[in-house]
Amino acid sequence: MDKKLEIGTNYGDIFGLDPKKGMRMIYLGGNKWRCEKPGVVKEIEGEVTTKNAIEYINQPSIHMGRI
Repeated sequence: MDKKLEIGTNYGDIFGLDPKKGMRMIYLGGNKWRCEKPGVVKEIEGEVTTKNAIEYINQPSIHMGRI
């Protein structure tokens, strides 16, 4: 079962943004995103951005240690 992007969620870490510096990438639905950094807010339409985020959240992960 594939994971889906959640509207209103910050996915900035996927794109290397530092939340400690106020940088965020908020998913708005469809291919719309809100990019934020201190003093600047911009909404973009990004099919490739959405595709990359979906691929990232659905990549297999490795868990090491005791379960």
